[in-house]
Amino acid sequence: MAKTFKLVFEGKLTGTNPLEEVKQNLAAVLKKTPAAMDQLFADVPVVIKTAADDATAAKYEAAFKKAGAVIQLIEMKRRSDIAAGGMILTNVETVPGATIVEHFGLVAGNTIRAKHVGRDIMASLKNLIGGELKGYTELLKESREQAVERMANQARQLGANAIVNVRFSTSSVAQGAAELYAYGTAVRVE
Repeated sequence: MAKTFKLVFEGKLTGTNPLEEVKQNLAAVLKKTPAAMDQLFADVPVVIKTAADDATAAKYEAAFKKAGAVIQLIEMKRRSDIAAGGMILTNVETVPGATIVEHFGLVAGNTIRAKHVGRDIMASLKNLIGGELKGYTELLKESREQAVERMANQARQLGANAIVNVRFSTSSVAQGAAELYAYGTAVRVE
């Protein structure tokens, strides 16, 4: 089985380039604005990519090194690691075998996605013959993963190591665009 990595940036530099130069280099690599670069260099670890394969992880590592920064490659071993960066997620009120020692409150993550013209065309053709709409299945899977990762990041910033009562919700926000919303209660368990 191929290895899967979570790519995390903690603001560390290789020490060879000044900070402003590194920010400019990373902005070009990541195709981000200067404001986004300021957020990237905040005091909080930032997940750059989840579920990256060996080749993708190596490309990011080389690009960050060339830009003058250090990125961590964290091997993901379980499906829950891939989905939430190691945060414990459960849809029940407690974590079996653990005790909730601190309660942080509601955390949430969301994403709004628009349909892709190519996927719409393929979906229309599939409607004629029947079967799974794989393009939409993939789109929803990516949306769930992104919403869960955002929710987990919010919980992590609060100091939580688990999220209980996890729920998902969807809504239509415009024609051809839908929101996927993940929410739960952030807690610390021992």
